[in-house]
Amino acid sequence: MGRTKIIYAVLSLFLLVPAIGFAARLPDAEELTRLIQKISERQSKDIKTFEKKSKAYFFEEQRPETISKVIGQVPPGEAVTVFVLSKLSGKPTQDIITMNKAGKTWPKIAQETGVKLKDLVKDVKDFRLGIG
Repeated sequence: MGRTKIIYAVLSLFLLVPAIGFAARLPDAEELTRLIQKISERQSKDIKTFEKKSKAYFFEEQRPETISKVIGQVPPGEAVTVFVLSKLSGKPTQDIITMNKAGKTWPKIAQETGVKLKDLVKDVKDFRLGIG
């Protein structure tokens, strides 16, 4: 009888631990919003350094002039989102900024440009982790 209880306890533990992990994870839209805010908070303190980091990180996808222009138009977290959306969708950065300025949310822009929200979140997160 004691062994059965132990087996059930161990099985319950293995079933509950993944469920707790999934419950703690934010939905992609909320996680993207949080990432954009965190990047903007940290990187707004030194825009010149952020611009250099962005140019180094996105050098294959964006021209330096484009990066400077975008950073001059939107906060850092949104700039990263614009660069990533442009990279994943193939759309020009100005088209993405125009969509956002027209009131469209980032998840809606991702959908309309054919980008999966989870891919957008992953790449924005990778940028944040990559630049410190």
